[in-house]
Amino acid sequence: MFGALFAKECKQILKSMVYYLYVAVFAMFVSSQLNGGAAEKMAEPVPGQESYGTTISHEEPAVMAGMLAGLMEETYRNSYATYPMGFYKGVTLSDAELAQMKSILEGCTGKGWETLVEEMESHFQAYNQRDIAGAMQAQIEYAVAPKESLAYGEFCKEMEKVCKLIGAGSSYSQEKIDAGVGVPMEYGQAKEEFDALCQKDRVTGAATRLFCDYAGIILSILPVFLGVTRCLRDKRAQVGQVVFSHQASAASIIGSRYLANVCMAFLPVLVIAALIQMPYQYHAKTLGVAPDVFAFLKYGCIWLLPEIMVVLAVSFFITELTENVISIFIQVFWAAASLFSSASLAGNFKLHLVARWNQIGGANEFWRQQQDLWRNRGFYFALSIALLIATFALYGKKRREGETIYGKIFKRRQ
Repeated sequence: MFGALFAKECKQILKSMVYYLYVAVFAMFVSSQLNGGAAEKMAEPVPGQESYGTTISHEEPAVMAGMLAGLMEETYRNSYATYPMGFYKGVTLSDAELAQMKSILEGCTGKGWETLVEEMESHFQAYNQRDIAGAMQAQIEYAVAPKESLAYGEFCKEMEKVCKLIGAGSSYSQEKIDAGVGVPMEYGQAKEEFDALCQKDRVTGAATRLFCDYAGIILSILPVFLGVTRCLRDKRAQVGQVVFSHQASAASIIGSRYLANVCMAFLPVLVIAALIQMPYQYHAKTLGVAPDVFAFLKYGCIWLLPEIMVVLAVSFFITELTENVISIFIQVFWAAASLFSSASLAGNFKLHLVARWNQIGGANEFWRQQQDLWRNRGFYFALSIALLIATFALYGKKRREGETIYGKIFKRRQ
């Protein structure tokens, strides 16, 4: 019974225009972000290069210097970027608040404001600001050293004062501090990262992580349209009572619908991931590395499948509960909040719906944080199962009592 229902649901999805729009939007989004340039960043570093890129540092002196550099630049412009509720908001301080901010910087560095300004301007003038590469290098290498007597705990307390002045969602919260800062990479570090890229990631693993980063952004929203479309199909066709009288259990009906949508939503993700991975398999061979040909499957199942599952589970539960499209707006808000509230574009997974790793390298750092990612995805896998069970119970109640809920959470029995 379940197998027949599952096959029927898959055929119905293949007849849906919404599904082909889902595939097209996903393919266009991912292909627009991954243009093949990532392979250029996989070259072996050589001594004497002008730049080796950046790496994330959690060392206390580096974190303090990086945070103070960012604070110095924003205070100089009196323009602070914040993300309350996940959305950008520029903050400009009053004269009194700006004076307090300058006092905090002076206290953390042991230098006067004029001296700090002179040092910052001198640093950036040493680089060709008209050249993008020069401007980026100047930004990467700019740091403001804290005074020697500044303890890390005292620094964190000063950043709390900064957050109170700027407001919620600033770049100086404890979460941002814990995420570390980007620092210039030296040759030894670059060589170590390249070796990890070849030995741990076998090239294709790093490329697939970048694919999962971009795919995770769009998959935090797209599957909800499949779920809502399926849940409202019976209502539009006015066959609710026919379905309710079906001999199959509520778990079989909802379970087959849900599983069919999960499989059909995940299938194009795997296909596109496999296609995008192919050039990197060739690149790995040019480096003398045996590529991990199943990287797209392993990362896809662990990284992206739980996200698809929970988005569909949310859409199924809320749509069965309300019988309207409100779950689309809820999902868009959740996805945006998760995307913009992340303290880092590479790691710091915690319980964010969208797991970010927006870089081609960083293999050692990723493997250090991989357990956090597995716990994150495990949580959303469990949440999707819990929501699915709740949907079983809700659907079963509607079948037993002959209730329909047209746009309301609660409704009198017809």
